[in-house]
Amino acid sequence: MIFTARGIVVSLAFFAVVYCPLSCAMVLTWWAMRRMRRKHVVTSARFLFGLRMFSFTVSTLVVVFFTFPSFWLMERASLDEDGRTFILAACGLLIVSAGLVRVFSAHAKTKRAVTLWLSKTPNNGSDTKAATPALSAANGAPPLILVGIRRPRVMVSDAAATVLSDGELQVAIRHELGHVRSWDNLKKLLINATPFPGMSSLETAWREAAELAADDAAVENRQDALDLAAALIKLSRGSKQPWVEPALASGLVCGSSSISLRVERLLEWRTAGHGFQRTRPWALLVLFTMLIGIASNYGATLVLAHRLTEFLVP
Repeated sequence: MIFTARGIVVSLAFFAVVYCPLSCAMVLTWWAMRRMRRKHVVTSARFLFGLRMFSFTVSTLVVVFFTFPSFWLMERASLDEDGRTFILAACGLLIVSAGLVRVFSAHAKTKRAVTLWLSKTPNNGSDTKAATPALSAANGAPPLILVGIRRPRVMVSDAAATVLSDGELQVAIRHELGHVRSWDNLKKLLINATPFPGMSSLETAWREAAELAADDAAVENRQDALDLAAALIKLSRGSKQPWVEPALASGLVCGSSSISLRVERLLEWRTAGHGFQRTRPWALLVLFTMLIGIASNYGATLVLAHRLTEFLVP
């Protein structure tokens, strides 16, 4: 039991040692990218999310697959950690705890908002006039919003169902279904679970890119693009102030996206696809090759990980 506790302490300390410098590097990388761009350039939502989650993903994988196993197999039974190890472990525990607190807080706020929107709805199970299954929402709800992670649902307010035409409402709901296919609400939960100072700008950029990606997923032809642009204009003009979506939800019209940029892109819609998706097989091939190389030399990698742990964690 004591030996296992020591392993957990050392793993938390190593997590803090790796996570903090990598996160700083991601902040600096994003800052440099912003400085190099003289004008607004649309960046892939997948790339931005990968950049945001890179430090946490790498730190967690290293700790789970290398740090703790190498400690378990190669560390002596005698207690040889000093006070600095426990300080670093406390930092790692603080990072994990802060992430959990943020997740539970975001979940509670989102649940309260959804309950409020549904509390005065005459018929929660009714379909909209566009004949697309969705929850009807009222009581101050945003026009259209996707809520939930395991069983996501599209909520359509009475105002949206009244103002939008059938075609506009259909393509607007397809926009929300684009968020479903991209698991954007789950990604928002993961972002909340991995706090680090200075990441807010990168997170905002990812949310904007995710809205653009959902627009692209909803549009199949020129008419769809015009319908979605019209829906954005109608709903944004109909609200006195930008809608602020809950932390674990994705709204069609909200303060986290630029309506003017989205409308401009939709009005300039072309049939051409997005080339960045073609790079995905190559990325998977590189990742698979790396995994094969590490697995074939796992014993030597554990020895190296143990030496690195003893060097970085006193």
